[in-house]
Amino acid sequence: MPAAIPQLEVKPPTIFTTGVVLSMSLYGLILVIPVFISMMVVSVLHFGALTFLVPLATIAVTAFFLPVGFGNPYVARLVRPLRPQSAVHQNCYVVQLTRNPRNRSGLLALLEDADDIGCLCFTESALVFNGDSVRLTLPYDQIKDLRQRNAGWRALFAYGSQTAFSVASLPEAGSFLFAERSSCLLTTSRRNANVMYQRLCEKIQMAVLRPSG
Repeated sequence: MPAAIPQLEVKPPTIFTTGVVLSMSLYGLILVIPVFISMMVVSVLHFGALTFLVPLATIAVTAFFLPVGFGNPYVARLVRPLRPQSAVHQNCYVVQLTRNPRNRSGLLALLEDADDIGCLCFTESALVFNGDSVRLTLPYDQIKDLRQRNAGWRALFAYGSQTAFSVASLPEAGSFLFAERSSCLLTTSRRNANVMYQRLCEKIQMAVLRPSG
């Protein structure tokens, strides 16, 4: 099989537009409304244990559905046309891509930490990201500084970890950060993120060992 060639193509977005980013932000109301209702309920209760337990229980339950508040069901629907027809289910993931330096700037970059959304696939020879505005093909032996990163305060430090790396042959491209966006539950997000990272680790190890095999 011929070796894959590192490729990076960036074009203006056609799906992940300003309107879509704003629509995704509205999904956060799904989590805010239950908390707001619980505050209203507490306001009519006599001071006691329930005035503390009701808001805490509501926040705990809504946090379990944190991926829904990020608009993941909407993202998964948007990414569907970008999924390769030949994609193998267990080797492809709905993800967001954040680059450093960022593709986006200004208010949109503050509102949404993703520069693009798309489908991340692990083929036999390379990592392939088919996004709305970014197309990326990376041979596994070109990936360096692979690591997991916590999702940070925007995800309450609880969302699934992000997979970060840079590319040996494309230093001018900066670093890449992928986060899974297919889940609806917090536990599923964490599991999917770990599986995605471990699968990439395995692919890189196989690429390193292949020449000597």
